[in-house]
Amino acid sequence: MNGISVNTNTGAMQSLLYLDQTNAQLNKVQNAINSGMTVASAQDNGAVFAIAQNMRGAVAGYSAVTDSLSRGTSSVDVALSAGQSTTARSVP
Repeated sequence: MNGISVNTNTGAMQSLLYLDQTNAQLNKVQNAINSGMTVASAQDNGAVFAIAQNMRGAVAGYSAVTDSLSRGTSSVDVALSAGQSTTARSVP
């Protein structure tokens, strides 16, 4: 029986190491593609991820303010229309 096995075959072990590294890089790229973000988690780049999270929070805050202003504008438009309608009917 031959004494060579996969565990002691250094060429196979080196190939397996390269395959594992390639798979890790592939998973990282696939995660970036799936999320649409270059830095999708703190594991990718902690500092950039923290900055991105702060920016996402600011954008969400601005979006909420914009929605509130839109609702306020709509309320004022309804009030003006109601006032004009009442004024138009009041005039003989």
